[in-house]
Amino acid sequence: MNIFKLINLLFFIFIITAYGSAQNDTNAVTKENKELNPSVDDNSVNENNEELKTSTEDNSAKNDNNDFKTSGVSVSPAHFHLKMKPGDVKTYSITVRNDTKKKNSFKVNTYDFNMDRRGKSNFIPSGTGKYSLSKWMNIFPTFIELAAGEKKEVNFTVSIPTDSSANKAAWSIIMIEQEEPKKILDPDNKSDKTIALGIIPTFAFGIYVYQNPPNVTTNSIEITNFSKISKDSVNTINIEAGNMGTGIAYCTAYVDLTNLSTGQQKRLLVKKFTIVPEVTREFSFTLPKTLEEGKYLAVGVLDYKGSEEIQAAKMKFVIN
Repeated sequence: MNIFKLINLLFFIFIITAYGSAQNDTNAVTKENKELNPSVDDNSVNENNEELKTSTEDNSAKNDNNDFKTSGVSVSPAHFHLKMKPGDVKTYSITVRNDTKKKNSFKVNTYDFNMDRRGKSNFIPSGTGKYSLSKWMNIFPTFIELAAGEKKEVNFTVSIPTDSSANKAAWSIIMIEQEEPKKILDPDNKSDKTIALGIIPTFAFGIYVYQNPPNVTTNSIEITNFSKISKDSVNTINIEAGNMGTGIAYCTAYVDLTNLSTGQQKRLLVKKFTIVPEVTREFSFTLPKTLEEGKYLAVGVLDYKGSEEIQAAKMKFVIN
């Protein structure tokens, strides 16, 4: 079985902590094994491009404001939005900081990925994606060791070719994965038939790198469906949006509600997201259970960078 298919079946990555006020592209993630799970939710993107960090509370370092000092490993920036022209060669830096009290080691790899309707990124081998950027990337170093309190830089150079392949959008992800030495398992009551299985908890950071050449269109996002769904006593409003252009778009989605009887207005959670070409994304907004009964007008809005226009859809519904 292909190793990436096996990884898809077996392993789960979840977010530890990502600094930033919005839902974002890149994440600090944990792994309970040494293989990389190829499924990361792009809705967890740090659109403010702030650092990603794993953190631990130090209860002994409590200050007068009842705050706790935190320590962990951080990576910055959280993602890259490139706008390179054919023939360009540029080098970028990622800072990895170890604010823990022990040495940490990391390996650095690149992967390509495909994105599904929910923003899940399914990893595939580097250089094999239809829109692969990693085939034009060179990373150095590919392994780093950080002493307690130390920081180092990981650099990557992007060399855009001069042929027609440079005229389309491209993307990949850089994974900075913690390395932990394997431990010898010595189970109690072992016998000749004993099989010992161990889990080594580790964490990793995923830094998404997106490249838009100057010729692509990034403002062709359309709302393809806007609906209200009721299931298991939970009401949601769903927006489906498709990227009809040739470039990567960075968007904001939200829903405004108006009670048609009282005129009271409410804005549901704002979501920031990335949508790549040839992909339709789905977004669900949960209606508060505290909404008063009555008739409502819902307006779904998509606002994306690089365009003075917005996409909007509206509908009426009733809360009984």
